[in-house]
Amino acid sequence: MANKDSGSISTGKGIFNAYTIKPKSLTQYTAFRGVTDFTQIGQFQQYEKGFQFLQVINRPKFLSMLAKKATTDTIKNMNISFEHMLEYEFRGLDGLPDIQADTLELTDGINTQRMVSKVTQETSATISMQYFERSGGLIEKYSEYYLTGLHDLKTQAKTYHGLIQSGDLSPSYANEVWTMMYYVTDSTMLRLERAVLLANCQLTKADFSQYNGNRDAIGQNVEYTLEFNCMPITGYYVDRAANYLLGHDITGYHYLNSSKNSAANKIAKMSKTADNLTFSASSVDYKYKVLKSEHSNTGATDLKTAYTNASDM
Repeated sequence: MANKDSGSISTGKGIFNAYTIKPKSLTQYTAFRGVTDFTQIGQFQQYEKGFQFLQVINRPKFLSMLAKKATTDTIKNMNISFEHMLEYEFRGLDGLPDIQADTLELTDGINTQRMVSKVTQETSATISMQYFERSGGLIEKYSEYYLTGLHDLKTQAKTYHGLIQSGDLSPSYANEVWTMMYYVTDSTMLRLERAVLLANCQLTKADFSQYNGNRDAIGQNVEYTLEFNCMPITGYYVDRAANYLLGHDITGYHYLNSSKNSAANKIAKMSKTADNLTFSASSVDYKYKVLKSEHSNTGATDLKTAYTNASDM
């Protein structure tokens, strides 16, 4: 996502902005130079591991349509149960890609110097999350239902479990992906450290290994590794949206680190209007549907419009 900065020079809002914690200037301290003065304990602002949250922004369209077309609530309940598990039993994830510097080599035949020639980040990542399987095999069966809806096991035909043949839905990658928001807070749970929008998420497997076993394993918990291929997106508007979600769904507070506030670090109750965004309980259904928000200027009703077209601070 491009930064919405004035002119052609980026001011770094995609990295430093009012929605995440800004590094504190500690240049007035001597830190570890010479004798460390531990009486000035304020000079140590270490990064402490905080809390991780995952929220589903939307699910694959073909799964939602299957739930509407079904004559029973089985698929609907599976959709809701799976997404509730993703959010409320979330314990963290692995696999976010680093930014990597590639180099070229300068040499006179004897001496060598490597200089950065390219900066890249993997746009297609595989992330993994650990969950405990439910009785009845919720994770495995839901993964199986999703994957076999994309392609029939025997013929590899794309079917959406009959929705394509019936004419209810046309084949499209857009109908097959989740969008999720992953964000990390500090140890207060109120302030955002980093947010990542996980776009184009697709499950990669249905793991049957949980059914392997012997009598020695009776009564043991089964841990299931969920893997998604996705495109991680970071930036100003991602931080902005995650800050909004954190306040609505987790804390009830809206954190802003902005010169427009009377204090450098302000935590305002979400019932107030903050940063041109009007927050109200009726304006958002963040659990199982696309995030909805009322923007005071644009009247946006979806995540992309609300946070892409919103005015900067």
